[in-house]
Amino acid sequence: MIASPAAETTAVTLYRAGSTPFQTLQPWQREQALKKGLILVTETRTVTLPAGRHTLRFDAVADGLIPQSAAVEGLPGGVIERNYDYALLSPGTLLERSLNQPVGIVRTNARTGRQTAESAILRQGPNGVVLQTTTGVEALGCSGGAERLVFDHIPAGLSDKPSLSTLIDVPVATTAKLTLSYLAIGVNWQADYVARIAPDGKTLDLTGWLTLVNSSGTRFVDAPTQAVAGKLSRVPVNIPRADTEAITRACWPMDTTTHGRPPPPPPPPLPIPPVMMSMAPAGAAREEITVTAQRAKMAEQSELGDYKLYTLPEPVTLAARQTKQVAFLDQKGVAFQRLYMVTVDPWSDYGDDNLPAATVLLRLENKANQGLGKALPSGALAVMETASGRPAFAGEQTMRDVPVGQPFDLAIGRAMDVSVRPRLVRETRASRGRVRRSYEIDLANAKSGSITIELRHPRHQPNFRIVSEPRRHDIRDGAAAWRFTLSPNGRETVRYVVEYQG
Repeated sequence: MIASPAAETTAVTLYRAGSTPFQTLQPWQREQALKKGLILVTETRTVTLPAGRHTLRFDAVADGLIPQSAAVEGLPGGVIERNYDYALLSPGTLLERSLNQPVGIVRTNARTGRQTAESAILRQGPNGVVLQTTTGVEALGCSGGAERLVFDHIPAGLSDKPSLSTLIDVPVATTAKLTLSYLAIGVNWQADYVARIAPDGKTLDLTGWLTLVNSSGTRFVDAPTQAVAGKLSRVPVNIPRADTEAITRACWPMDTTTHGRPPPPPPPPLPIPPVMMSMAPAGAAREEITVTAQRAKMAEQSELGDYKLYTLPEPVTLAARQTKQVAFLDQKGVAFQRLYMVTVDPWSDYGDDNLPAATVLLRLENKANQGLGKALPSGALAVMETASGRPAFAGEQTMRDVPVGQPFDLAIGRAMDVSVRPRLVRETRASRGRVRRSYEIDLANAKSGSITIELRHPRHQPNFRIVSEPRRHDIRDGAAAWRFTLSPNGRETVRYVVEYQG
């Protein structure tokens, strides 16, 4: 057996699993999404190989390694077989591999604190630990006092880190520099954005972060890191994972151990990136979160076929079960338009209790002449405004992938000072089942400044057409849209007629 205990250098490329921001998922959904994240690991290792047939073991590979994806370059001879050894050392596996073997049991007298030791044979575990001693058979922890087991060695085949081994033929003794590459699950990423609206309300500063979430037990040290944006085709894989089953004790004396006590609390949820903490439930436990901000060095964007590749400016150390954020976007003076959008529901019978509210929209153009012109991966975005000279949270929005040159809207909340009252004033039925409807929409602006209202009417009815309208419409998200400017405390009534197949 020839062991390569650790990699000399490691580089990683991260691929997203799903496009829904982690913050919007339920805890169990978030946990599954993080586990499905994909990472390509490339390691270099130097090993001394004597001539002959040997088993070469690569220790400390990622615990979510996909065995069939592993490849080794630089071997002097052929590869005969490969094995992925994922039985990790844990209390459960230690007991399981020590069945019918001698162990030591140390008991502590609760009154005197004195410890006594004796030998035993482990007969059952880890789901209920049964020992055979010189005085009989007993269950661990059922005496009512403190007890612990002592093992004199680690059973063969158990390791504190997963390993990948390969059987190789070496024609001539040599020292080889090998490249090991493989895919693994358990590391995911998303984009998080913060938009800070300037006091004049016409431009904003947009900051973007790559949020790297490592839900695995593997640590990546000083690794050149890349992240791939885009939706890749993935085939689900069933990956063997280390058995970390805990020891359970089943005892019969009432209240001497755990009988009759409530179960332990569930483990804390996985970490949530800090940019959007307002979505996190109050009091949620969080693991380590690291933020790396280097304004002079942003992640470099390039093309990877039909995807976008972001190369981080410096190597990254990503600890096990850690969230880290690295800045990749810092755009100043991005132009935007503030709109108040209202969608008329053609099936609603509007009354005073169910009037539609106006949605506050920030409309941006992803163009260089508008201050952007960068491909924006999907993620979560928080908006900040300035109130009385201090920053204030103004809303948040999930964001889709936005290519260069495409407009996009950010819906950040509902307006309190903009009122809309739709009315269906007439409905008639024409020949061949056609339905014609006439609408009146009262718009009112109670704000101290002028605003633009975008009125939308869905077009999902069969053979929909607009018979008359106050001005020429355009199409927004599949709906007919008109825009009206209202002066401070201004009002306007809009009338239009639509027809469709009833």
